[in-house]
Amino acid sequence: MILGIWLLGALAQAQLCDQPFSPARAGWEWQYRISGEHNLTYSVRKTQLTDSGYVLLQQSPDRRQESRFRCTPEGIVPTDFGGGGITGRSGGDFDANIKILDVKGVQIPDYDTWVVGGGWKYVLTLGGTAQQGPLRFNVEGNIEADHRIVALEAITVPAGRFTAYKVQITTQFRVVGKAGPIGFPFNRTFESTAWYVEGVGLVKTVSGKDTTELLSLNKSARP
Repeated sequence: MILGIWLLGALAQAQLCDQPFSPARAGWEWQYRISGEHNLTYSVRKTQLTDSGYVLLQQSPDRRQESRFRCTPEGIVPTDFGGGGITGRSGGDFDANIKILDVKGVQIPDYDTWVVGGGWKYVLTLGGTAQQGPLRFNVEGNIEADHRIVALEAITVPAGRFTAYKVQITTQFRVVGKAGPIGFPFNRTFESTAWYVEGVGLVKTVSGKDTTELLSLNKSARP
């Protein structure tokens, strides 16, 4: 009896990271394409899987980024953004080392939240440094993202046809960059829409002029 209870508890803990709408499986690789104002493809893998977290590896032709996530009964929580520079299309270099100092809420909620009319939000408190060309500055502030599930609908992307939850997202940036006594506030609100499929994860997003779509999900990719 005691062994059975322990095994059930261990199984429940292991499943915290493998959420139906954000699967975490060894060897799975998602390929996405962004089109619109920007045009590129990138891949996503979840590595270093444990009972309590994982590392999300995102790779494009000119960038590699690792971000860490913690798994809780309430859902998936980001713990850092990862590092690496971003080369701008205009030729200038932008590099940032911004850390998540505190998190309230979850980025991906538990299964019971996924119903039409459901919702969740998270607030990230940020701090760190960034550099644009010769200008180096400190960064502080927060990002708040509010998610509302507005429909369950059929959707077609290059990876196939699915039944997906449509999620409307309002993201508020309240960030200040400081270089000495000079402050550069960045207060913006962005609207976006995402579609999530059970057993697959994110299949499409529309944000501004850009559309991101799932090209393929390879469940036997090599490390």
